[in-house]
Amino acid sequence: MPEGGNPVLFRPDYYISHYSNLDLDRLKRRGIKLLLCDIDNTLVAWNDPDNNVRVKRFISKVKRAGLKVALVSNAMPKRASRFARDLGVEKVFCLSCKPLPRNLKKAMRFYHVKPEETALLGDQLMTDVLGANLAGVYSILTHPITESDKFDTQINRFFENRILDHYEKKGVFKRREFDD
Repeated sequence: MPEGGNPVLFRPDYYISHYSNLDLDRLKRRGIKLLLCDIDNTLVAWNDPDNNVRVKRFISKVKRAGLKVALVSNAMPKRASRFARDLGVEKVFCLSCKPLPRNLKKAMRFYHVKPEETALLGDQLMTDVLGANLAGVYSILTHPITESDKFDTQINRFFENRILDHYEKKGVFKRREFDD
């Protein structure tokens, strides 16, 4: 908690350098049953029209570990649905308007899990981490796949950098000090 006792809404619970470094045993020890994944710059570059073999292996590994997987993305339905189909993911929640927690709650209802049994993996503080924290789910921040971003994400990154600067000054969180 920062000074004044207010929760740190933009602070992730778990910070990793790449989605493939996600410690699934750590999630299982926390009681996580559902992993919600962002797509753009979390699993693939935002401008990559296809998923890849590495992402498919990751999703298979998560499922073999006994976790359910769903995609929760601000992406358009065509892109998000294609990714879900190609990855063998049962459910995708597109146009999620993260950080609003609406689709995160919808995903939890669909899979009959509680917030404390759910984790969200994403690359942005302003959408993914804030959305996860507002929904009361375990927030996992990953370093973006690529340094380039689409225009609206560039705006988010501007504000994200101001938040990170503040956190670093206060000793709350440090860039590139990963938990993996």
